[in-house]
Amino acid sequence: MSFAVLLITLALAWLNFTLTGKWADLPGALNGARWPIYGTALVSASALLFLDRRTLGTRAHPGRLFAWLIGAAGWTTLIAALFSRLPLRLWGDLVFQDDWTELYQQTVNGVHLLQRGSIVGWNWGLQSGYPTSTDIAQNFAALALVPMTLLGDRLGYHVLHAAMFLALPAIVWWDLAQDQRDDDRRAAAIAGGLAAFFVAGYFVTIVNSGDTNSLMGVFCATVALAASRAARLGRRWGGPLLLVALTLGLYTHQAFFVYAVILLTFEAVYFRDRRAFIRLVLAAGCAAVAALPMHWESLRYHAYVSFNNTVYDPAAPKDWALAARTVYYNVEVLAFPHRWFNDYRSLANVWLPVLIAGALVRERSRGGFYAGATVIAQLLLRFNTSEAGAIFDRIQHLLPVLAAPALAAFVLRVAGTRRLAAALLAVIATYVATSFVPVRHVPELRAWNPPYIDHVAAATGNTIVVEINPHRDMDADPVRRTPTTPFGVHYEGLLPSLAGQRFYSQMIDGWVWNRWRGEVVAAGTWMGHGIDDAPVETFVAEMHRWGVRDLFVWSDRSRAYLAGSGRFTETWRDGPWSEFALRDADPRQVVVPHGDGSLAALDFLGGEVRLDGVVAGDAVVVRTHYYPAWRAQADGRSVQLYDADGQLAFRAPQSGRYTVTLEYPRYRLLSALAFAVFALGLLLIQSRRVRNAAPSSY
Repeated sequence: MSFAVLLITLALAWLNFTLTGKWADLPGALNGARWPIYGTALVSASALLFLDRRTLGTRAHPGRLFAWLIGAAGWTTLIAALFSRLPLRLWGDLVFQDDWTELYQQTVNGVHLLQRGSIVGWNWGLQSGYPTSTDIAQNFAALALVPMTLLGDRLGYHVLHAAMFLALPAIVWWDLAQDQRDDDRRAAAIAGGLAAFFVAGYFVTIVNSGDTNSLMGVFCATVALAASRAARLGRRWGGPLLLVALTLGLYTHQAFFVYAVILLTFEAVYFRDRRAFIRLVLAAGCAAVAALPMHWESLRYHAYVSFNNTVYDPAAPKDWALAARTVYYNVEVLAFPHRWFNDYRSLANVWLPVLIAGALVRERSRGGFYAGATVIAQLLLRFNTSEAGAIFDRIQHLLPVLAAPALAAFVLRVAGTRRLAAALLAVIATYVATSFVPVRHVPELRAWNPPYIDHVAAATGNTIVVEINPHRDMDADPVRRTPTTPFGVHYEGLLPSLAGQRFYSQMIDGWVWNRWRGEVVAAGTWMGHGIDDAPVETFVAEMHRWGVRDLFVWSDRSRAYLAGSGRFTETWRDGPWSEFALRDADPRQVVVPHGDGSLAALDFLGGEVRLDGVVAGDAVVVRTHYYPAWRAQADGRSVQLYDADGQLAFRAPQSGRYTVTLEYPRYRLLSALAFAVFALGLLLIQSRRVRNAAPSSY
């Protein structure tokens, strides 16, 4: 059986190696500079599979030097990639690539709120105002609070990421090294080394896209898996650490909380451990309550949030036939090795026969659990469809920490000889691509494009339109596709800091998670369709509603629409950027029938509506989105707020000159409840010491 499984696996490896040229231009890729190393390892493993066939199926016992050499090679690769992609000399600069910049600003906002004693608030600067509670899976301030408070935003942000990259293989090693036997500890060193090789693959996938919120989610889920095992071994701190990890997962990236619960449920079933399942239920329940301050608004005001940001209108009828075809294509790709990239996802494709075999081994082991967990991740990836949002997509980033111990365990269990084990591990270790090209940084936002940034900073009006530059398709039409960003960075979240301005724009690469996702000019679209599909008067009415005067666009489609509308005048052009002005703009921040109104002292937790010359009973419309969480008062008396065509409004409580204070709730009682339940959970979930609670790791 072992011979057949490895023969099929190596055949897949040869097909993938010889038939694909993907990423050939990447120095750290399989078909780049490393192909002679990988090719030599693959030839050696294929030959030794036949030469050592008689001993196949028996354990290979790695020596200490053998194990630590693999570990050292993996860590050397990871550290080299880390400090090449994020050079220390740039840690004081602004990271400026793809989603890196977006997530940086989201995290800065979240840390600012935590320092104010709150979890959520109101972002006045983007989307004409929206609740930060709808920044689902975009804010890892709970993890960033300490480093960014102590070291400053930019340095702390880099330190946090470096710590995450280095922590993951260390956690894999620590999980397996809890066994006391020498062979188990050597297997742990090998698994940690493989995990370091695979985590270095993040520097092509996660780091290129800047999608490092997934890195934070992987960290939380990995800690949860290791903590659960510690609890099963009787470590009293295992249960509390599990609760901490699950709670951080809910605060950081909710999908990884789901993945952790799925895998920990599988762990309890795999090891037939009823206590582990009860512990998981207790930890997940306490974590859910502890995370309520982050998610309470999304639950209470669910009409304002959507948990699917991959389609324009999640409420539209589902195309189940398309979903079924997508699932079929996700399965079909497993039969086409020439279409696989040499990332950790394709590694799991090549070695899928080994992973399935490892999961089916009768002996219950930690390596067998990880093999089963990797197979579950592969299975869930088949259901990655638009109808499901991205819930089944991000689990791919758990593959490095799941596959490493699974593959190390299987090879050591069946290789028989040390030389075959070494050849197979070399094939595995040298497969996943990495990169050594520095991530783009700039000293300040203006350094990126001084003329453009200067013009934006000088723009006036209540709200400024800036056309966002997404990678995702922003046209809901099933056939038409929008152009991808020509700039390679989602910098829009930095714009409000220029001069305290507000923008009809967004910082997320695609649809946001709130109900106002269509209110954006993006790659030639508006309201989910081509901007030129909208009647000019409809678009102009929207600009009037938000007090827009200046618009900055880069796409030819948007430029042609505005230029040909007869209502906008082009006032400046430089490269792809054009600035237009609405001829009959109404730039007021607060609309009143008598007197004047303005906004002042705006921050994440409130603001002031300053009125002068108003008449009692006048309709006062604040040009920000209406949201039920807001409260208002004037002279110590409550002011009733209401929805006026989607905007925040109230009746002037008195005539004359005065200030109405807007207050965003801090949810102090809810936070106290969350903390109390979390603290109680830490006390209840401590484990008792047991003997032989878990078998060896491989």
